[in-house]
Amino acid sequence: MKLFRRKKIEEELFAGIDDEPAGALEGAEAVEVQAGEESEPVEETSGAVAHDAVEEAAADAASEVAPSPADEGPPGDRTFFDLPSERLADYRPPGAPIASNRSLELKPILKALAVIAALGLLITGIIFIWPSSNVRVPTVVGKNLEEAMDVARAKGFDPSVKSWSYSDRHPDGIVLDQDPKAMQVVGKGMAMSLMVSKGPRPEEGVQPDTAAVAPQSQPAATPYAGKSICIDPGGQQSPRMDEWSDPGMTRKIPPEDIIRGTLSGNADYVVNLDIATKLKDLLEKDGIKVVMTRTTNDADIPNTTRADIASNAGVDLFVRVYCGWSDDPTRMGVETLYPAETSFTEAFYEKSKAAALFVQSELLKSTGVEDLGAAAVHDLTALNWSKVPAIQTDAGFLSSPRDDSLLAQEDFRWKVAWGLRNGIIKYLTNP
Repeated sequence: MKLFRRKKIEEELFAGIDDEPAGALEGAEAVEVQAGEESEPVEETSGAVAHDAVEEAAADAASEVAPSPADEGPPGDRTFFDLPSERLADYRPPGAPIASNRSLELKPILKALAVIAALGLLITGIIFIWPSSNVRVPTVVGKNLEEAMDVARAKGFDPSVKSWSYSDRHPDGIVLDQDPKAMQVVGKGMAMSLMVSKGPRPEEGVQPDTAAVAPQSQPAATPYAGKSICIDPGGQQSPRMDEWSDPGMTRKIPPEDIIRGTLSGNADYVVNLDIATKLKDLLEKDGIKVVMTRTTNDADIPNTTRADIASNAGVDLFVRVYCGWSDDPTRMGVETLYPAETSFTEAFYEKSKAAALFVQSELLKSTGVEDLGAAAVHDLTALNWSKVPAIQTDAGFLSSPRDDSLLAQEDFRWKVAWGLRNGIIKYLTNP
């Protein structure tokens, strides 16, 4: 009866399982035999315990040996809770659409952002960086002429002196008026006209009661009335043949070669004439008579002839305007030369030396470059053949990249001219 009940229970447990594996049946039979062996001597009261053991053994065997039909299909055909842990990641609900993975393309996005950033920078540059064509006129009235020109050029103007006027309140060289007026808004590159002071009007030396009958057309006297200067712009477009160094025919001097700026390529004779012309204008404004050895670059004048022009005019000083040259490109600055004392220059040696010292001092003040000093030389033909005090100034070295760049600038050449003018004035007022 017990065996019958046990067998009936086992049939109910395994009902619905078709085609069981042979191993599973053998396992069940082994369990049955084992259970039978253990249960024969046991009484009725222990039947329930034995029955439970049989059921557990049968369930274990069924789970290990006989997989359920749900395990045979794909993961999508089984319920989530029936899957083993290693298959949970592949679970998909039945009928749910599966979206394919897409990789995000970053290159088009980055290109678009780069284009937007470039356009933003371009717009910013146009709005904030692009220079305006208009500018406010700076105030230069009350400044000295050199400073006024520097300020005007820095703002994009083209300044020039249109007139000179005596002033009891302002010293020589101070700007009295400007056109256009300060603080106006005008276009860049516009010309600026300056009226500059000539200093106080000099005393004419006439009695008050006779001043009224003086001719109105008579030009006003200046402190330098009767003074004269010969300016020799050094070099020329067509150098001549050899010349004797002095009237004693000590030795032959080869013609001066045309030298050009290391960076600019500017010929020395062009730079020299420009500075000399500026100096002429400044001296004539002071009422000094000026004699020029040449006024164009197309000239053919030997140095001995230039010295004769100054001597025949009986000028107070013969000034040669030159640019220096050296095999050493680091040599730069200004120097002033005068003739060494010889039997040919003895009569005007001391005055030449004094003029060189005055001019060199003022050149340093106006240009602010290196001081190469004032020195006596033996072999400058024009100085040795002169019959009047004579000097030669080298306003910079075209062999020096720095000096060449400075001499190529209009404002620096004006500074050289002002230094020469101030040195000459000091020489004339300190005989």
